[in-house]
Amino acid sequence: MLGRRVAILGGTFNPVHLGHLVMAEQSLHQFDLDQVLWIPAGDPPHKPLAAGATSQDRWQMLQLAIADHPRFVCSDLEMQRQGPSYAVDTLRHLHRQYPDTLWFWIIGVDALKDLPHWHQAPDLIKLCHWIVAPRVDNQTAQQVIETIQERLPIQAELLQAPYIEISSTFLREQIHQQGSIRYLVPPAVADYIQQQNLYR
Repeated sequence: MLGRRVAILGGTFNPVHLGHLVMAEQSLHQFDLDQVLWIPAGDPPHKPLAAGATSQDRWQMLQLAIADHPRFVCSDLEMQRQGPSYAVDTLRHLHRQYPDTLWFWIIGVDALKDLPHWHQAPDLIKLCHWIVAPRVDNQTAQQVIETIQERLPIQAELLQAPYIEISSTFLREQIHQQGSIRYLVPPAVADYIQQQNLYR
């Protein structure tokens, strides 16, 4: 009998923003999770890290963003690993470390489209349930799930959450152009970015 229910939220978090936090919070309640485990990528295989902040900066911002939430936890598992941050390696490690946990993975619908091309995808999909955050309307997102299921037998369900149109790319551009990121990131993250003069 599996005990704890834990969802992984991976990403570069460069920087972390309110869209990430809403996604994690809604997943927690809709899927009756005990915890959301935030895992910042070390060396993401699908896209290079944008400049402007170090891995340590990304880690610090994430810690600040989730500090007041008792069921949000950070792991530097992928940051400590040498080489590309493959999801399948992360899940295998976590299964070994916590064999009694039922694992979920929170993924945006755009990333889900690429899932068949992820490293060892047929093995990866067996290691967790997939929580799909719709970046579009729910009907279109459901169609994406069904299209993927024709290629991979994934267990996936749509997240019922408001879509917040914020991206880390937009935030970096705003900062670079001396624009405001107020109300887009937690205040502690905005303060850290300003103090460390990131993304300038």
